[in-house]
Amino acid sequence: MQYSAITSWARLIWEALRTYQIDGDEVFREVGLDPAALEDPNGRYPVTGMVRLWELARERSGDPCFGLTAATQWRPTTWHGLGFAWLASGTLEQAYRRLERYSAIFTTAANIRLTERSDDFRLTVATQNDVSEEPVGAVIDAFVSIVIHMSRVVYGPEFRPLRVELTHEGAGCRQKRREFFGCPVEYRAPQNALEVSRDVARQALASGNAELAHANEKVIRDYLAKIGGGPTAMQVRAQIIRDLSSGAVRAETVAAELNMSSRTLQRRLRDEGASYTSVLDDTRRELARRLIEDQTMTLSEISYLLGFSEVSSFSRSFRRWTDLSPTEYRTRC
Repeated sequence: MQYSAITSWARLIWEALRTYQIDGDEVFREVGLDPAALEDPNGRYPVTGMVRLWELARERSGDPCFGLTAATQWRPTTWHGLGFAWLASGTLEQAYRRLERYSAIFTTAANIRLTERSDDFRLTVATQNDVSEEPVGAVIDAFVSIVIHMSRVVYGPEFRPLRVELTHEGAGCRQKRREFFGCPVEYRAPQNALEVSRDVARQALASGNAELAHANEKVIRDYLAKIGGGPTAMQVRAQIIRDLSSGAVRAETVAAELNMSSRTLQRRLRDEGASYTSVLDDTRRELARRLIEDQTMTLSEISYLLGFSEVSSFSRSFRRWTDLSPTEYRTRC
């Protein structure tokens, strides 16, 4: 599979190189990437070229903190509609789930997972299983720094993760990372991860705007449909959303609509660390929260749209997802 990254993600590197008085165009051409593509906000670069670009940029800068410098060049359009959907999210949990769901917007090679635990949320980032190129330390530094920065933009400057874990050794920049992240940092960890308090992640954000967030999600889905490909889980999720109200959400049906066998679908999802059941459950959960927060639809209507035959079945599932009944959740909203 040909993995790609949006050119605005690469622009961070180009602009960071300029802060070191380095000709970004020259570095891009040296790794086989056309710098003119940076002018196209919807353009894509192959991930193989992006890996070489991060490596060479870090080398030319001579700065072990290059990833943090690149992160300072972030702007909302860096991640296309995902940046604006993030800014309009009602909570950090919603923002992180959008990041998990739509990470293909900035690179189809990423495998991002948000796991809810007893007291916190754990956001992990890795590459898809069949990606041969391992991400360099600078790109992981940039990603984690941007997530923390974006969290502070909507939550406030006092936001601090509980901890950050990095798979690289972090030589030469440990103090600067510690100061920016504002939390303990573990190096040579098994995963690249960021942990956030559950209470912090679920605190209502003053900047939340559900209508704007959903409008930008449509922009994201339309863009991802145009570029094609992307993680199988993302394609399955999009197809499930289209099929839910009809009740035709069996794995065999969705696989046929995606022009693959059920066995192939399950294998590809397994390679991404997912399953059809988990994707269906996650999709229903997120749609349920969104529709209940909207306040304009009855529980019967929501149950129908999510493909449940009875309100009681929907209510049981919703309580399993949130520890609240739909009515209790709506009251809190």
